[in-house]
Amino acid sequence: MASTIVDTIIGQEPEYVYFHYDGKYGHRREVLKDGKLKTTFTDIPLIDIAGLFSDNLTDQVKVADEIRKACEEVGFFYIKNHGVEQELIDDTVEVMKDYFRQPTEKKMDQWIYKNTNLQGYEPIFGARLDDTKSRGDRKESFLLTYDPELDPVPPQLTALQRALLVENNFPADQPDFKDQLVSYHSRLIRLSRVLVQAFALALGLEKTALDGLFSSPHSTMKIIHYPPQEPESQDETGIGAHTDFDTFTILWQDTVGGLEVLNANAHWVPAHPIPGTFVVNVGDFLMRMSNGRFVSTVHRVSNTTGHERYSLPFFFSSNHYATVEPLSACLTPENPPQYEPLTVYEYYQKRQKQQRERFLNRGFLDK
Repeated sequence: MASTIVDTIIGQEPEYVYFHYDGKYGHRREVLKDGKLKTTFTDIPLIDIAGLFSDNLTDQVKVADEIRKACEEVGFFYIKNHGVEQELIDDTVEVMKDYFRQPTEKKMDQWIYKNTNLQGYEPIFGARLDDTKSRGDRKESFLLTYDPELDPVPPQLTALQRALLVENNFPADQPDFKDQLVSYHSRLIRLSRVLVQAFALALGLEKTALDGLFSSPHSTMKIIHYPPQEPESQDETGIGAHTDFDTFTILWQDTVGGLEVLNANAHWVPAHPIPGTFVVNVGDFLMRMSNGRFVSTVHRVSNTTGHERYSLPFFFSSNHYATVEPLSACLTPENPPQYEPLTVYEYYQKRQKQQRERFLNRGFLDK
């Protein structure tokens, strides 16, 4: 999910891009030029995942191998033939646009800081998790989260496991808005579980090896509206440079463009919209599970097109109570565990605490 504003220092040597990475602030990468340039990606691969829906394991493994290569070298890839109905996508986009056309005052009834679990509406410049003096991210959004009653495969949960779940914050007078977003969210859970099996194959595991970690997934979704930003503005960006703190993200984006991915040379590679595709990217948890084999790649949104931009990122993580740690299949004597174990619940609680404290420090929230 979104983190921080990019801050590229211009006119000094060396030049750096600053970003939020793996839950920590203050990371930077030197912008490499000329003789310093590394071999790295300059575009984002497109993968046809139709084979994942085949009954033939060979077809599934072939797609998984393409995914492995993309995860190791880029951390981002497009998917086509993903099976999500275009009508469902179109209807969800229309509902999203209708929601954002409402007066801000009405949307603020579901302001995230009125909600214990930070669910609901976030206004333009309402998020700024960086350490710069920028006004914040030039976007508005609405966040919803997993509800086991709406899972296509409802899980069997203990009372303690249910107590860890988060309640949504939908506007009570807009049932169509809720129903449409929930339908889309539920459909993306089905696709995500297919991708979980593909990631397992990509890591050399049995196809179902990771299924148990995602029986009651911490899946969240945002609908996002980006007003145009001025091209010359140096203190704004749609969403600042960050990595996603989930297992992986499935993004629908409109035709406007603006998503950019940072390569090893600290050059921004555009993720141009491709009709009929989703963009999938590795998150911090999958990087940890793979012990660094798969790359959680820094990215941002910069909407200097002069047009409004809309997107639907879906963030998929393992069960709240699951422990995320390097998989034994990803460990070797040369590559011992690089990450400490943590639970999804603990990590999200820490991130929400940081978000509240940083927002409080900006003077927008009463103590």
